[in-house]
Amino acid sequence: MEVSEDVLLKAVDLALGVGSSYAETRFQVDSVRFIHVRNGALQSIGNYSYGGVSVRVLVDGMWGFAATSDTSWDSIKDAVSRAVTYARAVARIRRRKIRLGHERLARVSYSVNEGVKVEDLSDDYLVKYLTGLDSRIKVEPRVRVRNLFLNVKITDKVLITSDGAYVRSRVPRIYLFGSLIAYDPQKGSAQRNVEFGGSGGFEILGNVEQELDREVSAIRDVLDKAKPLPHDDVMDVVFSPELAGIFVHESVGHPSELDRIMGREGAEAGESYMRVDYLGSYKLGSDLVTIIDDPTIPNSYGYYLVDEEGVPARPRYLIRNGYVNEFLMNREYASYIGLTSNAAARASEFDKEPIPRMANTYLAPGDWKPEEIVRETRKGLFIASYTEWNIDDRRWFGRYGGFEAYYIENGDLKYMVRDPFIEVDTKTLWSNVDAVANDLRFFPGTCGKGNPEQGVPVFLGGVTFRVSGVRVLKSPT
Repeated sequence: MEVSEDVLLKAVDLALGVGSSYAETRFQVDSVRFIHVRNGALQSIGNYSYGGVSVRVLVDGMWGFAATSDTSWDSIKDAVSRAVTYARAVARIRRRKIRLGHERLARVSYSVNEGVKVEDLSDDYLVKYLTGLDSRIKVEPRVRVRNLFLNVKITDKVLITSDGAYVRSRVPRIYLFGSLIAYDPQKGSAQRNVEFGGSGGFEILGNVEQELDREVSAIRDVLDKAKPLPHDDVMDVVFSPELAGIFVHESVGHPSELDRIMGREGAEAGESYMRVDYLGSYKLGSDLVTIIDDPTIPNSYGYYLVDEEGVPARPRYLIRNGYVNEFLMNREYASYIGLTSNAAARASEFDKEPIPRMANTYLAPGDWKPEEIVRETRKGLFIASYTEWNIDDRRWFGRYGGFEAYYIENGDLKYMVRDPFIEVDTKTLWSNVDAVANDLRFFPGTCGKGNPEQGVPVFLGGVTFRVSGVRVLKSPT
């Protein structure tokens, strides 16, 4: 599937000619390859591609959006007509008019290099790769259910806007997901989900074998060595980079999306504890807390250099030294508060509208070494990985279940703890941070948002850090 840039530009000109004050066309094709192996046996394998052209226009201060998978000129022309019609219909009933800021827009072509192109690897090679990973996992025979999913997606895009943006990009992404369920008749069950991936070639999965070996060892220890806490308690908790990642994503990233703050998702995904007047004035965390969302990290799963509106990407400092510093904004929502976009507009497929999204969100490194934080903890808990999480729709109160966890006494890891849970509000979580390490790590994920639902690739990351005075609950079973 291909569309010439002249056709995309022609569609923009057509939209302007029928009354649009702004227009953009985006051609996007996603080429996908997938393999699923369960307990060493191939379950599914295949490939497909999907794509088309979207048209977004601004007419009488309202957006209109339409898309087509038929790339003929007649179909694209019809999409322009539909987008303009939708915008005019909404303009008659909505009072707040949309305006765009005067952002610096990009004119650029870029692509991500692949050391080993997955398309050059045969199906047999990839199936043997997954069955080889399965063999490493089943050395622990109690891991009775082993699902491994490999997904490769290459996204090709061209974006043209009426105010001068031109972006052509090609980003290959690779993602490996594993769901491991262990069972022991005397010791119960343990489930662990693991994820690996990034943008680039097959080399992105270079350390998977070692990571899986460590996960299998942790599952074995949870079954054989872990014991529940004797009672609920309030204590200091040291969290690993994996926990930092889910915390920043759920308790800071989502509530920092400006469309969410201003109520766009109130009846669907929820609201936000953030307010527009928090910007630059509200202290959410301690001085040690800086949380960044950066789309430009090389080989990251959420990588991009220019967003879906043509704005060049950069690191966004959502929290700086504890203070709310920046929201995630597209051109529309930034203009409502007198600012310019920080390139947060993303769309998952060709037929989805761009909305404010995260990319790669993480807790910035501090000066401590992770082992120093444990050594300086008199009594507490170290949680290395988690199994589940829940957070309310304002992103204020969260509950997280630990998987691999250890009780700390006088700076030593005394014993493994079975299924601890923590309950903490966002303010306490970040205000009580008193030590931040320098061991930055990232974990891939798919972030959901929007109606219709849009799942976009992201990194969740951070470092080991300590929070004082956390409510810890013993295992519920």
